[in-house]
Amino acid sequence: MYYFQRTVAMDFDQVLVLVKEALQKEGMGVMTEMDLQRAFRQKLNQDFRRYHVLGACHPQVAFDMLQVDGRAAVMFPCNVVIQECADGLVEVAAVDPLAMFLMIYAPEAKEIALNASAIMQRVINHF
Repeated sequence: MYYFQRTVAMDFDQVLVLVKEALQKEGMGVMTEMDLQRAFRQKLNQDFRRYHVLGACHPQVAFDMLQVDGRAAVMFPCNVVIQECADGLVEVAAVDPLAMFLMIYAPEAKEIALNASAIMQRVINHF
C-alpha cells in the first residue's frame, strides 16, 4: 500500500480544516493547495467532485532527507487528498512517505522515511 486512508461522515470544509490542524500538530506545513474541482471547471469546463490536494512538508524530515541525498526533493512534498465520496462521505488519504522514499538506497534514508511514515499515519489517525 502506498497511502494511508480514512473515510469520515463529516462536512468537507470541516475535514479540510481538521486535516490542516492535524498536519500542523505534527509539525508539518501546507506548501501547496490545489482545488481540482475548480481547476477542472475553469480549465476543462468539466464538473468534478470536491477534491483538494494539500502538499505538506515536515521541515526536519525534508532537511534530514536532503542531507542523505541532495536530489530527494524531487519527491517532495507529501500529498494529502481530501475528496468527496459518492455516498456523501469524505475521504482523507495521504502518501506513505516510506513508499515514496524507498527509492533512496541509504540506511539513513530508510530510518528518516520510517519516522515520516509514522508522522503521516498519526495525521490520518486523527480521524
